[in-house]
Amino acid sequence: MVVLGLVLGLAGGWSIRTVLVLVGLGAGWLVANVFDANLLVTLVVALAGALFAWLVVRLAATVVFFVVGALVGGLVGARLFRLLEGGDGSLLLGVVFILALAVAGGWLAEKTRDAFVAWGTSIAGAALVLSGLGVLAGSLSWLRDPGEGWQAAVGTAAWVALAVVFRFTQKAVGSRD
Repeated sequence: MVVLGLVLGLAGGWSIRTVLVLVGLGAGWLVANVFDANLLVTLVVALAGALFAWLVVRLAATVVFFVVGALVGGLVGARLFRLLEGGDGSLLLGVVFILALAVAGGWLAEKTRDAFVAWGTSIAGAALVLSGLGVLAGSLSWLRDPGEGWQAAVGTAAWVALAVVFRFTQKAVGSRD
């Protein structure tokens, strides 16, 4: 338990997964000691606690990344639909398109995790900035709702460029990816 405490206390900030597994191990150990279990039972309960903590972390991380990805995918889907539909899009087609990109975004985020969060937030942030500018400035309303092909093309190019700028800015201020 001393080694466990030293590792947890000195290196706990390096990995949340390690922290939770060590805390699960320590909690299992201490719970078994409360009931005066012998060493073998204490070890089994401690390992069960570590395994339980690891499983909870895996499940929670999967759910969190999927939800974040689905939200980013839905936002990107809505922006793409607006750029591609040309002003006469079907409501049903829009819902299906946006939901499909939300599910795809959730799946992709769960698989790629940190890289998706970094790029996904850059892409989604750029979409929101451009749509917001389209609402705030009447002369830029085409950024939100392009009526002509050139407006959609320029809006898409601006979206890509701004997303890349956002991602490089994230890297410059310390993102891990």
